[in-house]
Amino acid sequence: MSMNEGIAVVTKVVSTGVRRAPEPAAVLTREDFNAGPISLDEIEPGLWLGNASAAADIGTLEKHTIRSILSIDSVPLPVHITDHPNLRVRHIQAADVPREDLIRHFEDSNRFIADSLAEGRHVLVHCYFGVSRSATIVIAFIMQKYRLVYEAAYQRVKAKRRFVMPNPGFVNQLKLYGRMAYRIDRTNERYKLFRLRLAGDNVRKAKRLPTECMDVVKADPGVTQESPEPYVYRCRKCRRVVASRSNLLLHKPKSATTAQSPAKVGREPEATLEEESASDEPEDGDGIVVEHVMHGAMATGSACTVASVGGMNELAEKVRRSSISSEHSNRSSEKDTPMCNKIFFIEPLAWMTDIYRNTQGRLYCPKCTVKLGSFNWVMATKCPCGAEIFPAFYLVPSKTEYSTVVQNVQVTV
Repeated sequence: MSMNEGIAVVTKVVSTGVRRAPEPAAVLTREDFNAGPISLDEIEPGLWLGNASAAADIGTLEKHTIRSILSIDSVPLPVHITDHPNLRVRHIQAADVPREDLIRHFEDSNRFIADSLAEGRHVLVHCYFGVSRSATIVIAFIMQKYRLVYEAAYQRVKAKRRFVMPNPGFVNQLKLYGRMAYRIDRTNERYKLFRLRLAGDNVRKAKRLPTECMDVVKADPGVTQESPEPYVYRCRKCRRVVASRSNLLLHKPKSATTAQSPAKVGREPEATLEEESASDEPEDGDGIVVEHVMHGAMATGSACTVASVGGMNELAEKVRRSSISSEHSNRSSEKDTPMCNKIFFIEPLAWMTDIYRNTQGRLYCPKCTVKLGSFNWVMATKCPCGAEIFPAFYLVPSKTEYSTVVQNVQVTV
């Protein structure tokens, strides 16, 4: 009897000691998201702005007849949403940090929202909490649809969802979007600087230029092109074209700038840039403008004496210098504030081979290898005028010359 009881006790202990693994959940619930209670608001008929909890809840989607979802989050929605036969889901992977490049998605997101509304499908735009990333996308859509500036579009959205608050980086991107007339203008200087700073941040982390940032490196203007730009900058020694006018990144002198330079935000200690002396290396010739003037005189059959050549050289030099000054002045956004012309800051170009694997270094002419300037991806570089540029790719004026050689060659041919 006692033996049986002992066995019974042992059997009981074994049966209660063995635990089965819990069955895996078939689908994620909104508790798995931990994005809080369901929250969404209708910004205008058919366009909803909300959080991840709302986007993951089938009942909420059916209640508001939402058939399209635009998700701006680090991870996509659960499978029961993304694979639902009656839902059209688009995911944009983005983090809620000021340096996130959200502006590059504006055109696609605007098109997705507009197409869905045109088909009579209600759209939910969401991020994790429905405050920053998704609000930025909706504000961009409102700006583009009604041709509004950022502040007006923001107030319009805020009137429907009171706690929208794009982070400062997204606000700057929305304002830039408005300045570019509600489209991505890759020739816009502010947009170029924005992309360069993003690339600089990535180079600082990876110690080299990542593949996704290769678009900031522009084509070599010295390579033969079908439609070359008429105004270029050339190596003063070998006359090789090293930059075109569209590659210039102009800036105002520090004395004319009242706001803090963007280069000071989260930057490494500055690298001071000093203008190099023109006597570092011997120069030959007075520039390509002299050749053009001489060519014009020979074509008309006029005689050229040594004295006249000297006078023409002097005139050509004045024309060259005035051309550089006028170039920087004409591209100024404000007529009363001329741009600095002490140093030529330019976009990174394909002939700058060292920029792909180094964070900083010198720029050498790809033909004669004379030093033309320097570059720095990770530190702000100070211009002689006092302005700080980040990242910086610059040519020294004493080593380069402004020329219209391409235009003249085309006319001659």
